[in-house]
Amino acid sequence: MSKKTKTPAPTFMFLFRTPAGMPDPTPEEMQKTFQKWMKWINSMQTKGQYLSGEPLEDVPARVLRGPRGAQGIDAPFAGGKEVIGGYMLIAAKNLAAASRIAKGCPGYANGGSVEIRRIMPMPM
Repeated sequence: MSKKTKTPAPTFMFLFRTPAGMPDPTPEEMQKTFQKWMKWINSMQTKGQYLSGEPLEDVPARVLRGPRGAQGIDAPFAGGKEVIGGYMLIAAKNLAAASRIAKGCPGYANGGSVEIRRIMPMPM
């Protein structure tokens, strides 16, 4: 008798984008927003969908290009329309399922968007 092992669901990355130049929220607004995010994350954890994720710090960053990263460009870019504010890894059956999960993102209320990308498994 062979035991059937469950194949893990594909992993998707959510990239959370916010409009550049947004005014800083008040502490009360930040607390309310944080609570909404935590409620959404807890819901995904309960369903076994949430794998990991973090906000990105709002500090200078750099993009390297060219041979061996010889060219450096400071980011976020002046005049850019959006800023990537964080990421999340989730497990979902397919892109349609990942899209349904992403629809719960609290960031839409502040003009944000979610880019959904499937992560390619690498053979070990």
